[in-house]
Amino acid sequence: MMNQRLFTGLLVLLLTVLLVIPGAQAAEYSIGGGIGVAPDYEGSDDYQMVPIPAGDAKFDNGMFVKLMGLNLRANLIPSSFWRLGPVYNYRPSRSDVDNNRVDRMQNVDSANELGVFGGIEWENWFLSLEALVDTGSAYNGWYSTLKGGYNWIISNEWALSIGAHSTYADDDYMQTYFGVSRKDSNRSGLKRYNADGDIKDVGLDLGANWNFADNWGLRGILSVSQLVGDADDNSPVTDQGSETQVFTGVLVMFKF
Repeated sequence: MMNQRLFTGLLVLLLTVLLVIPGAQAAEYSIGGGIGVAPDYEGSDDYQMVPIPAGDAKFDNGMFVKLMGLNLRANLIPSSFWRLGPVYNYRPSRSDVDNNRVDRMQNVDSANELGVFGGIEWENWFLSLEALVDTGSAYNGWYSTLKGGYNWIISNEWALSIGAHSTYADDDYMQTYFGVSRKDSNRSGLKRYNADGDIKDVGLDLGANWNFADNWGLRGILSVSQLVGDADDNSPVTDQGSETQVFTGVLVMFKF
């Protein structure tokens, strides 16, 4: 309940700031959604269908609010170059997964994560760094992700995006999702394993946008991550699944 109130308060704050700052005239809104395919836990090779809600408000001074899936962020800097603002992310629980041995481990609760991101955009190139912390008790830690890439505007109808990312996670995050405690070892039969803070993944991000009609667009996304460090297949959790993690989805968007 506390985390729900925190998220609601953050959303109200973001909307209020964007509405009251002088010069923040809305240039474009969009709303939509679609279906994606994602691993049923981090390190799994079993996949499940997931809904992807999406929407954004882009202002002519460079500020924006964006929702993609379970991630909400806002740029509060009125600039076409600089980006800085808060981030909210919802991380689903690890429970009732397909892998029998991992499923016998203690469930990991869903996490409400709050943080901040900053970066730059210049002539369709972008670079950003974000850090988020668990506001509850799912893993009691934090992680930080560096992203960069290029948006290629081919025509009024077509645009492509290519980028890369890497994530560092602290001891608490790594042990929660990739470690095996004595109790979990007894429950699952997996060997005990201590996962320390480290770079946990590197990956490639691809996107495509097709504006197929007035105000309507189709968006495709693909992200491939390779687990590394203490999150690779030295972890019994990952060894039960795969080091390679894929997320893909297709969305329909309406602009107004």
